[in-house]
Amino acid sequence: MEFRMIEDMFSSEDPSIVEKIYSLDRNTIIEWMRKRDTAQMKVWQTGNDDIAVVIPTADVESARAKEVMRIFSGAKIVMVESKGRFFNYARSVNKGLSVALESSPRWVVISNDDVHGIDNLKKLKDELSTSSKGMVLAKPSRYHSYKVSLIKVKPYFLKGMNFIGKFMKIPPAEVYSYLQMKYGAKLGVTTLTIIDSMIGLMRNFAGEVKDSFVNGGSFMVLNRRAINGKVFDETFINGYEDVYLSMKMRNDMEIVNFRINEERGASLGFGKLRFYRSFVNEVYLNYLLWG
Repeated sequence: MEFRMIEDMFSSEDPSIVEKIYSLDRNTIIEWMRKRDTAQMKVWQTGNDDIAVVIPTADVESARAKEVMRIFSGAKIVMVESKGRFFNYARSVNKGLSVALESSPRWVVISNDDVHGIDNLKKLKDELSTSSKGMVLAKPSRYHSYKVSLIKVKPYFLKGMNFIGKFMKIPPAEVYSYLQMKYGAKLGVTTLTIIDSMIGLMRNFAGEVKDSFVNGGSFMVLNRRAINGKVFDETFINGYEDVYLSMKMRNDMEIVNFRINEERGASLGFGKLRFYRSFVNEVYLNYLLWG
C-alpha cells in the first residue's frame, strides 16, 4: 500500500478509517511512520540566558503562546511554530533544541504551550542551581512527572478496561483496550503504556508489569551535557517520545520543588480519534523495546 494512502487513513476524521491502519503489518506501519513528511517549521527566539526554553506551538500569536512566554520571561525562549497534518512534536522540539544550543545554555526546558505558571523562573533557577542530573522534572502533576507502567495486560482486564472506558467515557481506556484485543498480537504489541494513577490499585491485577518509571510528560528540563544530537525519536507521532526518553534517562533524573500546571488535551484533544491515531506509537514503542 502506498504511504499516501496510509497517510490519508491516519488523517481521517473517522475513527473507523483510522483503524484500518492496524490491519496492515507492523513493518509497513513503522516504515510509513519513519518516512512521513515534515510540516513547515518557523523558529522565533528572544532573550539570552543560561536557561533556554523550547516551546512547540501552532501559533506564536495565540493566547497560550503569549502566556507561556510570560511564565518564562527572562529566559532565552525558542518557539517553534508548526501545524497541519504533518505536525510532529518530536521534530519541532529537536529543531528548537538545535537553535537553543547555539547560545550554549546550561539548561534547556522543553514545555508544551498549554502550561500555566505557579512558581516563577527564579524558583526554577534556584532549584536547578543545586542539580547535576541530566533530566530534571517539576513536582508531579496529572500531565507531567507521573509514574507509568508497561504492562502485559491480561485478556480479562482488557475486557474490563473496554467496558469501563465506554461506561465512564474514558477514551484511552476504551480505544486502547479495543485495539489491543483486536490487533495487538498481530502487531507485536506486548505491553501497553498505562498511567498508574488512571488504574490505581487495579494495577496489581492488570497483568505482568514489565517496567515502571516516572515520565516527564509535558514539562522537563535537560542538562546541556545530556543533549547529544536529536533528543526525541522523530518516528513517534505526537506521543510517547517523552516516555521513551524518560525511560532511557531514569537513572540520571530527579524531581525538584518547582510547580507548574497545564491543560488537558489543549493541542491534540482528548477524544477517541486522538487515541486511535496514537496507538501507532504503542506499535513502535513495543518494536523498540521487545523486538
